[in-house]
Amino acid sequence: MKTFFRLLHFVQPYRWLVIWALFFGAVFSALSALSIAIVQPIFQLLFDNVSLPVSSPDSGVLSRVKDSFYSSIIHFIGIGETKSSALIRLGVLIIFIFILKNISKYCCNILTTLLNENLIRSIRERLFTKMLHFSMDFFTAQKGGHLVSIITNDVAAVQGSVTAATLALAREPLQIVLFLLMLVSLSPFLTLVAFGTSICALLLIRIATKTLRRYAERMQTVMSNFTSVLQETLGGIRIVKAFSMEERVINLFTMQTRGYVRAASKYQRVYDIVPATSEIFAIIALSVVLYVGGQQVFSGEMRSHELITFLFALFSIMSPITNVVSLPAQVQRGLVAAETVFGILDREPTVENGTQNAPNFEQEIRVDNVQFAYQKGRSVLSDISFSITKGRKIALVGGSGSGKSTMCDLLIRLYDPSEGHIFLDGTDIRQFTFASYRRFFGVVSQESLLFNDTIANNIRFGSMGVITDSQVHQAARIANASEFIEKLPDGYNTFIGDRGVLLSGGQKQRLAIARALVGNPAILVFDEATSALDSESERFVQEAINNVLEDRTAIIIAHRLSTIVSADEILVFNEGRIIERGNHTELLAKKGMYSRLYDIQFGTP
Repeated sequence: MKTFFRLLHFVQPYRWLVIWALFFGAVFSALSALSIAIVQPIFQLLFDNVSLPVSSPDSGVLSRVKDSFYSSIIHFIGIGETKSSALIRLGVLIIFIFILKNISKYCCNILTTLLNENLIRSIRERLFTKMLHFSMDFFTAQKGGHLVSIITNDVAAVQGSVTAATLALAREPLQIVLFLLMLVSLSPFLTLVAFGTSICALLLIRIATKTLRRYAERMQTVMSNFTSVLQETLGGIRIVKAFSMEERVINLFTMQTRGYVRAASKYQRVYDIVPATSEIFAIIALSVVLYVGGQQVFSGEMRSHELITFLFALFSIMSPITNVVSLPAQVQRGLVAAETVFGILDREPTVENGTQNAPNFEQEIRVDNVQFAYQKGRSVLSDISFSITKGRKIALVGGSGSGKSTMCDLLIRLYDPSEGHIFLDGTDIRQFTFASYRRFFGVVSQESLLFNDTIANNIRFGSMGVITDSQVHQAARIANASEFIEKLPDGYNTFIGDRGVLLSGGQKQRLAIARALVGNPAILVFDEATSALDSESERFVQEAINNVLEDRTAIIIAHRLSTIVSADEILVFNEGRIIERGNHTELLAKKGMYSRLYDIQFGTP
């Protein structure tokens, strides 16, 4: 129930929708009870002489209220007039009641839908916002498909449960109370007989709820798995087709979807037992009441029209009672999904936002004795110290897994060091807000992710401010991209497809450079920006990089040493440590690791 009450917390902004939904739900419940209550005067009119009920002084409150109500109905249909005119008035009353009843039901349903759709929208927005503020370690530890499944499938499961719960709580409790009062006013003894007979249904529902929860957990897990397979396959469709792995991926997806079907079938089998069994017990209770009440009619203890009204009321109370007692079983899948959602919302980012706005970059970024590990006990960087003076170009080189890209991530503050500090002009960067600090950086990575939008909007994406068309065009010219852009049919308004699929690798990389440059960042970061390109594309991109680097502070990570020979300082990484430093000429003279790498790449004997 704790999870359910947490969901209700999201309802607070929509309390007026709740109030109006409850109001129309109450009207619907009252009219539902009224539509059953007028059964008695109908049968009196058809089969008995209509007479005013008389309450004795010893009658209870419910009995007096009932007699007063029926007196009003009898007055309305007309005492002493013909039965035909009474039937007409009674028919008009019935039509009026059912018109109002269905109007109130319609309004309640519309308001409930608005409430639930806004509620789920709020959960999705908050969940998405929360995820985007997590540190990079959260995303590296999760399957992308799992996160997509939470936002789509899990939240949809929550919606189904919340909708069922809202409708049940808006209408059913009041119906139960009103019908129960009607039953007790007609015959307390028969009411006790009816509910005593159907008590077994409650025990069954309690048992089924635990089983449903277990199967609901399996369903959500398997759904997350096939969502991950789907996302990974569509994202890597080139590789799937290049290796002719369609059948293998289809088999994997089929296995996951069939697992979901098995879990869903088991869930549904248990779920359907609850209303079916409840209805059986309800019919048993109705039959017992029919027999006992019939005996009372035969003995003169009860009038026939009262028994018929009692049976109608008993039959009508079954549905709302079944809905309410089935609610715990009904919402199990949603509660399981909600726990997953709240598990995300309750997490805190490991890299915490600072409180100060970073000043302008004036002097240097200094890395002081930094150590870092993704997992405890498995160090990735150890004893790293260096500085990046404004206007200078620093290059990081080394083999794969040596820690270059990790060091870059620490500089951008995607992670925080396990030990040591990074200072911007003497202030620890942990003190700065993410937005004010990261605005200094323009990043171009090995795989430039572009969005299914226009070229102009993809370039603008790299800036937090308002970017004009002239700034977009200027950034594209510097990035050596304007020539190919202007040859496209729609120029800068050309849509480039999902992940920029309609462009070549070199074109995408030049757009990424323009995106990094358009906001005029203080520091440019190139992380293996040319390593995935062919020679011709590399030449265009390298020309763009050379244009961009003029008079700028830059951090360049590269395997191809030809791209960093002009760097002011080169740091050579090996197994998470800096083992050499100096410019190109100095490092060649040392005859160390850098010199060996240079000889291997350029074939120096």
